[in-house]
Amino acid sequence: MRLYRTLMWLLLPPDFRREFGDEIQRAVTARLDGARARGAGLAPVWASEVWDLVRTGAREWSALAAEVAGARIDDTGRGDGIMQTLARDIRYAFRTLMRAPVFTAVVVTTLGLGIGANTAIFSVVDAVLLEGLPYDEPDRLVNVWQDATLRGGPDTEWFNFEDYDDLRAEPNLLEAAGAWNAWQPTLTGIDEPVVLSGVSVTHAMLSGVFRARPQLGRFFLPADDTPDAPGVVVLSHRTWQERFGGDPGVLGRSLTLSEVPHTVIGVAEPGFQVPFAPNAELFRAMGVQGPVQCTRGCYGTRVVGRLAPGVSVEQAHIRARALAARLEEAYPGTNTNLSFNVVGLQADLTRGSARGLWVLLGAVGFVLLIACTNVANLLLARAAARDGEISVRVALGAGRGTLFRQLLTESLLLAAAGGLVGVVLAWWGTGALLALAPDGSVPRLDSVSLDLGVLGFTAAITLLTGVLFGLLPSWGAARPDIHRTLRATGRSGGGLGATMRRWLVVLQVAMAMVLLVGSGLLIRSFDRLSSADLGFEPDGVLALQMALPGQRYTESAQIQDFYFSLLDRLRAVPGVEAAGAVSSLPLAGQDGDASFLVEGEPPPPPGISQAAWTRPVTEGYFEAAGLDLVEGRDFTLGDDGEAPRVVLVNETLAERYYGGDAVGRRLAFGSSPDGANWRTIVGVVGDVRHFGLKTPPRPAVYFPYRQVTFAQMAVAVRTSGDPTALTPEVRRVIADLDPSLAASGIRPLRELVDQALGPDRFVTLLLGLFALTALILAAVGVYGVISYGVTRRYREMGIRLALGADGATLRRLVVRGGLGLVGSGVVLGLVGALGLTRLLQSLLFGIEATDPVTFATTTLTLTAVAMAACWIPALRASRADPVRVLREE
Repeated sequence: MRLYRTLMWLLLPPDFRREFGDEIQRAVTARLDGARARGAGLAPVWASEVWDLVRTGAREWSALAAEVAGARIDDTGRGDGIMQTLARDIRYAFRTLMRAPVFTAVVVTTLGLGIGANTAIFSVVDAVLLEGLPYDEPDRLVNVWQDATLRGGPDTEWFNFEDYDDLRAEPNLLEAAGAWNAWQPTLTGIDEPVVLSGVSVTHAMLSGVFRARPQLGRFFLPADDTPDAPGVVVLSHRTWQERFGGDPGVLGRSLTLSEVPHTVIGVAEPGFQVPFAPNAELFRAMGVQGPVQCTRGCYGTRVVGRLAPGVSVEQAHIRARALAARLEEAYPGTNTNLSFNVVGLQADLTRGSARGLWVLLGAVGFVLLIACTNVANLLLARAAARDGEISVRVALGAGRGTLFRQLLTESLLLAAAGGLVGVVLAWWGTGALLALAPDGSVPRLDSVSLDLGVLGFTAAITLLTGVLFGLLPSWGAARPDIHRTLRATGRSGGGLGATMRRWLVVLQVAMAMVLLVGSGLLIRSFDRLSSADLGFEPDGVLALQMALPGQRYTESAQIQDFYFSLLDRLRAVPGVEAAGAVSSLPLAGQDGDASFLVEGEPPPPPGISQAAWTRPVTEGYFEAAGLDLVEGRDFTLGDDGEAPRVVLVNETLAERYYGGDAVGRRLAFGSSPDGANWRTIVGVVGDVRHFGLKTPPRPAVYFPYRQVTFAQMAVAVRTSGDPTALTPEVRRVIADLDPSLAASGIRPLRELVDQALGPDRFVTLLLGLFALTALILAAVGVYGVISYGVTRRYREMGIRLALGADGATLRRLVVRGGLGLVGSGVVLGLVGALGLTRLLQSLLFGIEATDPVTFATTTLTLTAVAMAACWIPALRASRADPVRVLREE
C-alpha cells in the first residue's frame, strides 16, 4: 500500500486526498484481501485500482483547474486570463513546430506508434479483463468447483447432482444456481442433417443465474426440467435469424434433434450468450436426459451461480468450504478430502489468458517509454540548438516560467498529434490483433472495440506521454546560462542537456534489454513446445466426431456394426492408409476417468485418488493416430465380448503403479475388490499429451471397443495426401450408411495441435514484435546521441586530426564512448530482466526464467546492434576535414 499512497500523493489534489484518501485506501485494501482469499492474481486488481486512481485524479485536477481559471480572469476587462494565455501558447507552439516539419513528423510518428500500440493492447485487456460481463450485476456471477487437490486432483473438478443440490440449498450463499453440460444434437428434417452446438442447462440457468429475457416465448420452467417432461428447446437469437429466417412462427415448431422431437418454446434476446459456450445455437432442459446417474463420488456437470444479496465472493467461498466440511463428515466414503471453490466468473473465464495479456500490456508500455526517451533526446538536441534564441528572449525580459510553459505546450501539442495518429493506428492494429488471435484462445474477443473507456485511456497516456518526454527538456531549456550562450560559438557540447541525453540512452537500452530477454525466453519456450513429443503423429490425419442417437441405436451390437462398417468403408477409400475410432481425440478437451484397483495392492483409503482416464478404441486407431506400442500387443478381432477382459495402459500408469512391469498384470475398475471384474494388461502404449501441450501425461487405460462400446466416438483417418481433400468422401460414406446422421468437427488433426499452440504463438509473436521495435528504437536513440555528440565535437575532431591523430583513433574514441552508455544500459537491463522475467515463468515450457543462453544471446545481440549504431557516427568523425575546421577558426 505504500506505493499506492505515493500514487495518491502524486495524482490527487491535496484537498480531495485529505477528505477521501482514507476511504479510498480502505476500499483498495478490501479488494486486494478479497483477491488473496479466492486465490486470484493481484495484478489485475492493482491495474484496475491504479487506472481508477488516474481517472479520479484527472477529473479532480480538471475541476480544480477550471475553478482556478475562473478565479484568475482579469477583472479590468483585458481578457488576458489563463485560457487566453493557453491559446496564445498553443498558437505559438504550432507555428514553431511547423517551421521544423521533419522534426515534427518524426516525433509525431514515433509517439503515434507507441500510443497506438498501447491503445490496441489496452482495448483487448479492457474488454477481456476489466470490462464487466454483459449481464445484470456481473460481479455476483461465480463458478463453483469441487476442489480435489487433497486427493491429488485439480482444484476445478466438476460436480455431481447431489452435492449440487446441497450447494444451492445452502442459505446465504447463492441466490440462484444452474448446472450445465455440452450437447451436440443432430438436426434432421430441415435440408441435410447437421450437428448443432447446444447446451443442456437446469431451469434456473437462463432466467435466474444470468437474468436473461426472451425475445419470443419463454425460458424453462421447473416442470420442463424433469425426466418425464416433453423435450423443449430455446433458440439463440442468431440461430433463429440464420436457420429460421427470424420467423415469429417458430414458437411451437417441432424440431427433430438426434431423432427426438423437441418443441421450440422461446428465442433468446439479441446478443445473449452464455459465457461458457458462447457459440451455443440452442438450449434444452437438462432434466429430460433421464434419472440422475451422476451421484456423490461422480463428476459429470459444471455449476454457475449468482451470489445471494450482500454476499461477497470471499464470503461465499468460506461458506461453501464450510458446507463441504459438513458433507465430508456426513459422507466420508465419497466426500473425504473434497472441498468447494467459489471463483468470480469473469476471473475464472480469463485465468488462462490474463497473465499473457498483462505481460503484453507491460511490454507495450516499455515500448512507449522507449519512444518517449527518443523524443526527449530529440527535444534536448533541439533545445540545445535553440540556446541562442531562448537566451536572447531571457535577456530581453522573458520569464523562465513563461518559457517553461511555452516549451511544455510544444511537447503537449506533439503528444496530442501523436495521440491522434495513435488512435488511427490503434483502429487498424486492433483489427490485426483480432485476426492474429487464435480462435477460442482468448474469451470475449468479439467485444473488443475502441469505446469511450479505451479512448479515455488513450487521452490519459497521451497527456502522460507529453509530460514525460517534455518535462525535463522544457525545464532545462527554460533555464539557460545566457552569458555562456551569448558568448559561445554554438559548437561545444556538454552541460546538463548532454548528461540527460546520455542517461536517457542508458534507460532506453535497459528497457530494450528487458523486452529482448522476455521475448527471447518466450521464443525459446515456444520452440521447445512446438517440437515437444506429443505421443501421436497429427500430420496427414483427418478427424471427426460421431454421435449415434440412442432412440434407434439401443444395442451394443448395433453401435458396433455401424462403427466397424464405417471404418471398413473408409479404409477402402483410395489414399486412406489407416482408420480407427476412440472415445476422445488427443487435445480435444474432453475425456472421462474412473477409479481403479491394482491386483495385489489394498484399495486406496477414502479421499485418495487412484484414477485413470478411460478410452475405448477400435483396431487400427493406434496406427491411424500414430501412437506407439511400447510393449506387448495391440487389440485384435479376438478381443470381443466373449473373450477374456483385456486393456492397454500408458507408460505413466505402468511406471507409477507397476514399476514399469505392467504386461500380464491385472487391474479392475471400482473401489472394492469384492466381485471386481479384473482385466489383464496386454500392452503398454506411449504417453500422449492429451490435456494440453504443457500438461504432463496422466494415467490412462485403453479398452477394446468390442468389449466396451460407446455411442459417441471420434474417428481418425490417416491419408497419404491432404486430409482435407477426403472430407466430401467421408460425408458420402456416412450418408450411405445412415442418411439421418452427420459428422461434426471434421478437420485435420494438426488443427488441434495448432489450436493448442495458438495462445503461446500469439503472445510470443506480439512480444517479439514489441522487442524488435524496442531494439530499433534503442539503436536509433544510441545513434542519435552519438551522432549529435560528434556534430557538437566536430571542431575537436578536426583539431585532433590536424595534430596527427588517425581515423582509427577517432573511431575508437567515439565507439568507446557509445559502448560505455550501452554497457551501463545492458547491466541495468539485466538486473531488471532477472526480476521482471520471473513473471513469465508460468508461460514458459522447458526453460527457466533465468535461462543463461537467452540472457547471453540477447546481450550479444543488443551490443552488436548498438556497436553498429555507434560505428556510423564514428566513421563520420574520422572523416572530419581539419583544413576546413582550422579555416573556420
